[in-house]
Amino acid sequence: MGDVIQFDPLTSIVRDDVPPHMDDFGRALLIGAFSDLVKLRDSATSEHSRKQSDAIVKQIGSVLARYEPEGAA
Repeated sequence: MGDVIQFDPLTSIVRDDVPPHMDDFGRALLIGAFSDLVKLRDSATSEHSRKQSDAIVKQIGSVLARYEPEGAA
């Protein structure tokens, strides 16, 4: 199975003049995935699954918080 999004880090162009950012579409997709993972975590029957999904939820939550739009908090 190939990559859904073609990504080759060796050929990517790094732009120092553009700060890290997240566009609205990417943010909406990440919020949707975050919401689904929270539901999955909350309905997990085994402690192991709950811990694994909780770790992912926390990582995505920190990314969302880092790129929170100005004045949203």
